[in-house]
Amino acid sequence: MLSKLTSCLAMALAIGLPSFTTAFPQPHFPQPHWRSQHRGHGPRKFDLTVTWENRAPNGVSRDMILVNGQSPGPMIEVNEGDDVWVAVHNQMPFNTTMHYHGIEMAGTPWSDGVPGVTQREIPPGGSFVYKWTATQYGEYWYHAHHKGQLDDGQFGPLVIHPRKDRAKPFSLISQDKETIRLIEKAAANIQPLMLSDWRNINSREAFDIELAASTELPCFDSLLINGKGKVDCWPAEKLAKLIKPAQKKLLSIGNLTELTPKGCLPKQIAAIAVAGGFPTNVSNIPDELFNVCTPTEGSEATFEVRQAACDKDGTWAAFEIVGAYTTMKSVFSIDGLPMWIYAVDGEYIEPQKVNAIGVYNGDRFAVLVKISEAGTYTIRHAGNLPIQLITGQATLTYKTNRSFSHGKPKQEVDHSALRYIDDAGTPVSPSVVFYNQTAQKPYPASPVAQKADATYVLTLGNTAGRGYVWAMNGSASPMTLDASEPVLFAPQPGLTNNLTITTQNNTWVDLIFKVEQFPQPAHPIHKHGNKMWMIGSGEGSFNYSSVEEAMRVIPQNFNLVDPPRRDGFTTPDAPRGPTWVAVRYHVTNPGAWFLHCHISTHLEGGMALVIQDAPELFPKVPKEYLSYGAK
Repeated sequence: MLSKLTSCLAMALAIGLPSFTTAFPQPHFPQPHWRSQHRGHGPRKFDLTVTWENRAPNGVSRDMILVNGQSPGPMIEVNEGDDVWVAVHNQMPFNTTMHYHGIEMAGTPWSDGVPGVTQREIPPGGSFVYKWTATQYGEYWYHAHHKGQLDDGQFGPLVIHPRKDRAKPFSLISQDKETIRLIEKAAANIQPLMLSDWRNINSREAFDIELAASTELPCFDSLLINGKGKVDCWPAEKLAKLIKPAQKKLLSIGNLTELTPKGCLPKQIAAIAVAGGFPTNVSNIPDELFNVCTPTEGSEATFEVRQAACDKDGTWAAFEIVGAYTTMKSVFSIDGLPMWIYAVDGEYIEPQKVNAIGVYNGDRFAVLVKISEAGTYTIRHAGNLPIQLITGQATLTYKTNRSFSHGKPKQEVDHSALRYIDDAGTPVSPSVVFYNQTAQKPYPASPVAQKADATYVLTLGNTAGRGYVWAMNGSASPMTLDASEPVLFAPQPGLTNNLTITTQNNTWVDLIFKVEQFPQPAHPIHKHGNKMWMIGSGEGSFNYSSVEEAMRVIPQNFNLVDPPRRDGFTTPDAPRGPTWVAVRYHVTNPGAWFLHCHISTHLEGGMALVIQDAPELFPKVPKEYLSYGAK
């Protein structure tokens, strides 16, 4: 049953994520500012129990991972400055770990959750307590970091409420003090929108097929919002209307003109697009994974916002949009409601007013919407990869005092006619405004060094002669990494090779990611342990030894004044030629940190390496972490 809050001091917003339950004693927190005054009561403690059970989030039953009996898992909600303890109890028949995406883990790298890098795996029946301090603020998420378990539903939202004295950008949205107050209240009650892709087979089954076919399986059955969705089978006429030029070009390779009933490129064409030109055996891919679509009613996430008595001309609501995808990238929008993006990857930016947002794996966007007219609004995310046409949706309902007549609800007005994107993620008119990462500016300003102390040029792509093997720097990270002894426990100062980079403390490091093979998809690259500034990107080969050298030739491709700052950046699409992106970061958080592509099959296929940031200053690993799982 949806809770309905009508106080002016709490946004009247209810969603389908159940309340957090924990076996640890935990005080009741009625308001965020009250929580901030009670930091002296010890660490915030949470229990997460992961189980392997049968569920049907899109109307088709399959085995999946539940966190405290649900997927997505419950929201972890703390305050900036809190000490946090998260106990993960593994009641599944296989090993696991949990990663806290975007959390820098300052001083506690052993709680980052990467097997073979910062910890040993949690075995069946085992428990592991992740202890860390919330040195940041903003919107994050937690998820499995073991094989393909993210694909199976092991993830959930994480919110860190900022200190009361932290500067906020809301005066750039409105100068009116009452409006700013209502915006701040909305932001304090932010609600998660977790966007995910879903197959009707589990990750182990999918990976076995990929090994047999020597290629990935980029065709999905559903897109979910907060773990709910359906299998939606479009008629051939609709698919033909929405098909994009890039898809037509790929189809022409095989003298084909139509997508499959699931809206996918046929498997033989998909293999050409994603296998890097290496040999494949698509006959080992069951036809039903691409060619059979059976519609379901499934379920739909619903959100309700109620007008409070003091909301005279509309109500502000805030959402945390999380790209919990395994492979997909999408376009997100809410019909008829412009969005103010005020934070990206957990940090404030100068707000951007947009109608649609391109969302990649691992992205987080904190957005505000102001709702004035009662009725229903469709929340959409449409797949934006050439490999498949697919959408998912949820419903947002706004109720005002005028929504009722003689105590009975009036018929709700459907605002879907005001949509900004079609089911292919294409804007319906030239006036639709998209989020612009290049124009993203940190708030307050966050200067970047004008020159790097070290540069590493990394070439991304398929390798080893197999379409499912990927490399971050020429060599694939071994599939045995999860079961290896953690790098953190035995650092090797000075070691630098294709799978390891070692840096010095208080230096600035440039990482330049080159995509030389094509066609190749965009790669969402995530670095654990700190945020990075995206200082440049472009098409064509990066034939330079450093950013400094490149800037003398192509200065227009770089920004060292106010570049965007995030914990993940995506390489430009490379459909017809090479592309590159350059990021810069400051080594201030000693530890062993994973750098990897966030597409699950690319990570499983080896597109990762380890960065030893300042190994001479690694914090001493506590005995209980050193000994955990030791043989």
